Amino acid sequence: MPLERSAKAVGSLLNQSLIIVSNRLPVSVKKGDDGRMEVFPSVGGLATGLSSYTKNADNKWIGWPGIPSNDLTEDEKRFISEELRQHNCYPVFLTQDQLNDFYNGYSNSILWPLFHDLPVTEAAIRERDRFWNAYQQVNRLFLEVILALSGPEDAVWIHDYQLMTLPDMLRQARQLVNIGFFLHIPFPAAQNFADHLKWGADLVAGLLGADLVGFHVHSYMDNFMAAVESYGMGTIDKDNARITLPDRIVQVAEFPIGIDYKRYMRASKDPAVLQELARLKEMFPTQKVILTVDRLDPSKGLVERAAAYQTLLQEYPNFHGKVTLMMLVVPSRTEIEAYKNLKSRLEELVEDINKTFGNESWTPVVYMYKSLPFERLNALYQLADVAFIAPWRDGMNLVAKEYLASKPNKDGVLVLSKTAGAAEELTDAVIVDPARPETLVSGLVRALKMPAEEFRRRAGSMQQQIQNADIHNWANSFINALHSTADNQEGGAHTLGLTGRQAAKLNRRFGAASSQLVLLDYDCVIAPLTPAGMEGLPAELHEILKELSVQADIVIVSGQTQSLLEEKLGGFDNITLVAEHGLFERLPGEKSWKSYRGTDWQAKVLEHLEKFTEKVQGAELEKKDCSLVWHYDKASSYDAQNAVLELKRVIGPLAGVWKLDVLQGSMFLEVRPKGRSKGSTAKEMAARNQYDFVLVVGDDSDDCSLFVDGDWPEEAVTVKVGPGRTGARLRVFRPEEVLGLLRSFKASGSVLAVSA
Repeated sequence: MPLERSAKAVGSLLNQSLIIVSNRLPVSVKKGDDGRMEVFPSVGGLATGLSSYTKNADNKWIGWPGIPSNDLTEDEKRFISEELRQHNCYPVFLTQDQLNDFYNGYSNSILWPLFHDLPVTEAAIRERDRFWNAYQQVNRLFLEVILALSGPEDAVWIHDYQLMTLPDMLRQARQLVNIGFFLHIPFPAAQNFADHLKWGADLVAGLLGADLVGFHVHSYMDNFMAAVESYGMGTIDKDNARITLPDRIVQVAEFPIGIDYKRYMRASKDPAVLQELARLKEMFPTQKVILTVDRLDPSKGLVERAAAYQTLLQEYPNFHGKVTLMMLVVPSRTEIEAYKNLKSRLEELVEDINKTFGNESWTPVVYMYKSLPFERLNALYQLADVAFIAPWRDGMNLVAKEYLASKPNKDGVLVLSKTAGAAEELTDAVIVDPARPETLVSGLVRALKMPAEEFRRRAGSMQQQIQNADIHNWANSFINALHSTADNQEGGAHTLGLTGRQAAKLNRRFGAASSQLVLLDYDCVIAPLTPAGMEGLPAELHEILKELSVQADIVIVSGQTQSLLEEKLGGFDNITLVAEHGLFERLPGEKSWKSYRGTDWQAKVLEHLEKFTEKVQGAELEKKDCSLVWHYDKASSYDAQNAVLELKRVIGPLAGVWKLDVLQGSMFLEVRPKGRSKGSTAKEMAARNQYDFVLVVGDDSDDCSLFVDGDWPEEAVTVKVGPGRTGARLRVFRPEEVLGLLRSFKASGSVLAVSA
């Protein structure tokens, strides 16, 4: 593999990619009766809100493709992987047993009810140990795919309650990665969490692996921070919503999720929607329509809504024949027994209401157990005079927002439960309390009798709010906050931009010192300043290094090979060159390189890497003098991911015998001897003399960071090039800024160490 390819791979880390991780992908796969695979887009707020990010080829979305792996052959898995890759999506294949225990079991039979303040069934409690093991196992499967597809400095955004242990798993594997987590459901009160949830501490610790933990509303934030405090896991700063850990700071924030407002407003003029609306109006020419739309779920309070409507008809007979309750119940989790029982209870109650109050000309409840296409749903929203949204507990409830966004004439009243997250935003709704059934009835009465002037004013106010805080605003706000949070970490919390005043101060310190050490990173300083294909260095950079090398020791620590450093910097007699992360060293005035590790191990490892290079089409093997790199960015994602896991299993025992590191990078796997890194080598260089000025410049992209492994004294000046988490105290964003600093040092004296 060409050497410049490796340099480009390292340099590209300066541009942070976004890895989105959720239980389901924005596209799903199903197998038809004829055995053919069909890939189709998922409909949902998350897919819509993040669509602009997934169009960027550098970003990736990881999740389950929607079909159990038991039903798939290896060729079908490969086909699915390649089809999904066209959408920048990458699958985590799960067996039916894993789905039963991880998804239906721990996620939806234990976490879901507890987080919605509902009881857990005895059957689920009996099986919770098995469910928990499956939950951890699947979270680790997601971790393996993330590690195979991401770089050490990429931003990773993890979604929802199915993956709560994943942030800490990822943090343990990659200290420098920027991790965000968003919970799409409520976070329960700390007392309920601690008293009823075995392994609650593990789940809280899992979330604390993230840099940014987001919730829909402020009350969920408070509950989470109270849970952290109850487990004694960090110091809580409620005013700034921060949790200080021994080594990091976790930012907690609210991000109320929105909808694609413009899509719903546009639909009001769609001919297909208008045609469906006209048909519906013929069915209900004089009646007021109360609409309730939700998934079949105990947390949604569907039985309670139907019961409130029943009470309305009992206590207000003047509404008979003048109102109709339309219940659109979307099938959900049909495999779970509690959901089957709920469906039976609801349908029995609906049947009882219709038998008791209905007649030949009036059906009090129109019940639909199905999903509707967008056009028909939008027509229902436009038809309804009242939206009756009264869940027991709901993270946000986007139906409330969809209803209002579908009302171009503002001709509707929203009745909303105070226990839905949306109630903290939509304060002009008629707010009801599901714990007090009489408020559901009085809320319906108030909505049905509300004057047009009042409900139009209320609807207009809420529409404006929904429009301003749509799904795109939500996604952008979270991602911007995630990038900002990277600079607020302990060890990076005090990272400041290098100002002109600070640069002048450094120059004075540099000139006044009797001995100096400056460490720079080759790939983030020298390589970006050197045009591709150029022999040697640009004239100004060459002149600066030449003059400084006369006055001071210069050490270039690099992850690159000896031959590349010889090509670019071999003409400097006074510069110390260190190649392959410290495995090779060439001192000033010498022509030969000193090796710190033998290469006896390479033949054994090379045998396996060559085998997998032949096996996986598109994979490439790079042979360095003292390390081997297996690149798979051009390979089939399915074959590559399987090969990486297999390679780690095969090489693992050899690594133990030969004392090797197996390092996972962004679309590459590197094998090299243990014990040498940029940081440890640079520290060793510094110990060879008593320097009274030390400057270290790097980019943190290596797993063995120049800053972390260097363990520099307080007086050392450490500078990171580029964005992202860092252990450095100062930051610049472009290598040209480093060049300017070196230019100012040119007339002084120093020791320079440059790292790649």
